Amino acid sequence: MTNGGHIRVMEPDDHPLVLALIMADRLPGQPAPDPYLVTGQPRHSLADAATLVLIDASDRIRGVVHCVLRTSDEAGLIGWLHAREDFQALAALIAAARARLGPVRTLYAGTGPTQPPETLASALPGIAERRRPATTRALRAAGFTPATSRRYYHHPLSPAPARPLFPLAELRPLTDPPGVQLTLTETDGSALAAAVVHTGDGDHWQLWHLAVRPGHRHRGIGSHLLAQCLYVTHTSGATSLAAHTDEDDTASTRLLIAGRFTEVDTLTIHHRRP
Repeated sequence: MTNGGHIRVMEPDDHPLVLALIMADRLPGQPAPDPYLVTGQPRHSLADAATLVLIDASDRIRGVVHCVLRTSDEAGLIGWLHAREDFQALAALIAAARARLGPVRTLYAGTGPTQPPETLASALPGIAERRRPATTRALRAAGFTPATSRRYYHHPLSPAPARPLFPLAELRPLTDPPGVQLTLTETDGSALAAAVVHTGDGDHWQLWHLAVRPGHRHRGIGSHLLAQCLYVTHTSGATSLAAHTDEDDTASTRLLIAGRFTEVDTLTIHHRRP
């Protein structure tokens, strides 16, 4: 393939090195990759899943790509792609994934894990544009263009967040996936706003959802609930809280920036037409 190397299907003995490749591209606040990522079965709506590794001339793993077919529209998905930002390795892996998926179909890259979403709720789709420039260049060199993007934010929980003021949110533990739902209510018990935080790997939690009912917006309720999310995750042992928004969601962006979240990167899914 490149420099005397070759590409083959991932084997069980490859799992630790593949997880290390994924870990090397982790953004601040992202949970460590779960072994289920490389051992779990794909969702029922997907078929012909394959994980390919690039082996160099010294028999070392230089990169990995996971690809699968989506049965609903026969699109090819490159779920994840990692090679420590080695452009040549990335280009070889993209070419191998395209060859396996077939040339006469629409392809998407950076679509994320293919296992059932309830098992990997903290794994966000998208290629980090600023942190992974070689991956972005390799995809564009192969004819991919941006399809959709999300902004990714991070908030370290040190120093400790301030204890929130009243009213306090009602807390409901979640189990599948694990996390906590926070709900602010009126005095009559009707909901004002709700948020969901997932526990990730225990240290790095993610704010998965926060919404205020339309008739109660622009009153500081969202900021109040966000502060409680930070406090709850900290007191539960987390060291950071991450969040994400649609690229054009200015209201959520303002809320997170006001809550002292830092925008880390833009996560982009790329596509390629036949």
